[in-house]
Amino acid sequence: MIDLWRFWTPQWTALSIEEIKKRARLLIIDDGEFFYLDLFRRDGYNIDKWNDVKDLPKVESGYYDIVLLDIQGIGKKHSKDGGMGILRHVKQVSPGQIVVAYSNADFSLKYKEFFDLADRVLAKQADYVDFKRAVDELLESRFSLGFYVEGVNKLASGYLSDTSKIRSAAEKAIRTKNVGPLEKILQKAEVPLKTIEAIVRIVKLAVQIGDSVTS
Repeated sequence: MIDLWRFWTPQWTALSIEEIKKRARLLIIDDGEFFYLDLFRRDGYNIDKWNDVKDLPKVESGYYDIVLLDIQGIGKKHSKDGGMGILRHVKQVSPGQIVVAYSNADFSLKYKEFFDLADRVLAKQADYVDFKRAVDELLESRFSLGFYVEGVNKLASGYLSDTSKIRSAAEKAIRTKNVGPLEKILQKAEVPLKTIEAIVRIVKLAVQIGDSVTS
């Protein structure tokens, strides 16, 4: 059967990296100096810097396309684990939010679970080109439909064996801005409510991004 919705639902507009840079918002959270701030701004990135987590709801909302997070020295007012606690929290409440975690320190394996939550991990001493390459690659993901479809699939695949079905349902939910049919599939598969809520947040973020690239 031909999937007719593909012929009438809005198309996701592909953008060049230069166009993405004009639209994207980056945030650095670092209690010290971020040495490449001026270089990012010189190269056309719209980037803010906070010395601490001054507006957690803004981060949770998806306002920033990428958050570059120093996991040391920040976030103590919100979590006893500091930056790592912030990373864990943001990924729980907004799993589609892209976070680059970095630090000056070498951490033992007990922190591996935190770093595994990040979309990219860098040493603070890494070169500017390393940070820039990571940001560019992640921005291209951020403004691609497939990134959100795979995000939904990752959360749901443990409960549904037919990954093609969940991918198709996720893409349709994003394109039509109607998450209802996807929720029904997830509920029928007895996906936990918290996981469904996280998937819905990914879809809503994808719709938000999709609207921005077509405006």
